[in-house]
Amino acid sequence: MTTATKIEPGYVGNLDSTQEQRLHQFWRILMQSWDSDIPPLDPARRSSISSNATSKGHRSFFSLGRSPAQPTEEELAAIPANLLSTLKSLDVAPNELKTVGSLLIKLPGDKLRSAFLTLLKQDHPDALLLRFLRAEKWNVPKAWIKFVSSLNWRVNEYKVDEEVLIKGEEHNLQKSRLEGNSVDKKDGEGYVLQLKTGKGYLHGCDKWSRPICVVRVRIHDPSQQTQKGLFDYIIHCIESVRYLQVPPVESMVIHPFSSNLDMWTVRLIYCGEQAILFDLTSFSLSNWDFPPVKFIIDSFQENYPESLGAMIFYNAPWIFSGFWKIIHGILDPVVASKVHFVTGAKELEKLIPQSQILKEVGGEEDWDYEYIEPLPNENDRLKDTVTRDIILEERNHLGGELFSVTANWISQIDVESSLSRRDEVIKSLSANYWKLDPYVRARSLLDRTGVIKEGGKIDFYPTKVTQKVDEKLDVVAEHIDEAQPTAVTA
Repeated sequence: MTTATKIEPGYVGNLDSTQEQRLHQFWRILMQSWDSDIPPLDPARRSSISSNATSKGHRSFFSLGRSPAQPTEEELAAIPANLLSTLKSLDVAPNELKTVGSLLIKLPGDKLRSAFLTLLKQDHPDALLLRFLRAEKWNVPKAWIKFVSSLNWRVNEYKVDEEVLIKGEEHNLQKSRLEGNSVDKKDGEGYVLQLKTGKGYLHGCDKWSRPICVVRVRIHDPSQQTQKGLFDYIIHCIESVRYLQVPPVESMVIHPFSSNLDMWTVRLIYCGEQAILFDLTSFSLSNWDFPPVKFIIDSFQENYPESLGAMIFYNAPWIFSGFWKIIHGILDPVVASKVHFVTGAKELEKLIPQSQILKEVGGEEDWDYEYIEPLPNENDRLKDTVTRDIILEERNHLGGELFSVTANWISQIDVESSLSRRDEVIKSLSANYWKLDPYVRARSLLDRTGVIKEGGKIDFYPTKVTQKVDEKLDVVAEHIDEAQPTAVTA
């Protein structure tokens, strides 16, 4: 059984008036990025909102003997008029306006809107934005910059959805089997090595229902894989955790203080984060590899903020202390506060129930990692672009409705009915994603072992694993027949 914890301030379901105001303002400047009809900030409300929006410490950094960088004409022209007006009312510094303009050149309005709906998947949109607000200490313009920077990284740099997720394990397995000694082959081999050795894998959850990623550091040999193969696998793991943000498992405990929230929302509050357990048992100098450690930390701090619930270093030997000083130097204070050094299973029980601690690390759970290769035809629906486009059209329509009712909400127009309809639309977007999922994401080990089930149902501890693809496809066909989408008109 998992442990329910009181919802912390700053999360969906527990926002004070100032935090809710900041969320409204984040929504305003985000939608102003692509919708010219979203009005600028009401002058009567500017002072209360901007009081904490800028950071004097941030400005002082840029005032050490030189003037802040000014936005170019091209960068200013890329910022929609209403967005520019709102940003100026929030006393945004010139160098921040420059960054905003630069980002909108790379990710202009319509592309930004599309990237947002793609990133959202089945997540709660407020929970998503609040992670960036908390990471930037409720500074709205800086949260926008961090959020859009992460979208730009996702779309234009790393190409997470079109390279990492839609290709997945099967693509890398195929690359690993190429003839010769090409770069692609080496990258594929490096990716598949992580899967076959079980160096890093997702299994189970902690006392707070956060998925656990176990990293068996002793298995790592820096010379055995390319950096790209390893980094792609890391991003795939981080992204896989996001798919576990779904309605609660039956063992989730909801306390009376959260009775005003439905179970779906509460689940998102707790599963917006994950726990990483670095098993340092038998760690040696030959296992140390700084680039992937830095990549993991940078990913969580820059592109997946507030998504790390705990970083556990288990059974760290004395030689690790020197490496810890290096790691600690690149951690921001928020992430550093989530680090736990744990020795022995008894101490680990403070974070993970004993029945859910693997025997490998001294617990009771009798489970061993085993890699199951992709099944024949499991990714056939990725080829069905007709059905995919119909579901995407429905998603785009729902997205438009979300932005419309959100605009009413933040403008205090018919708030009660707007919020009621907004909740319905958010749930519809989540359901829409799970219809879309098999058409945009290659199946993974989590699908094959029954952790992620058809339609988005999650079982952290599946009792039965089937490798019979025909049976699985029968279920898929039934699901498609029941939920076959129709074209959506505006």
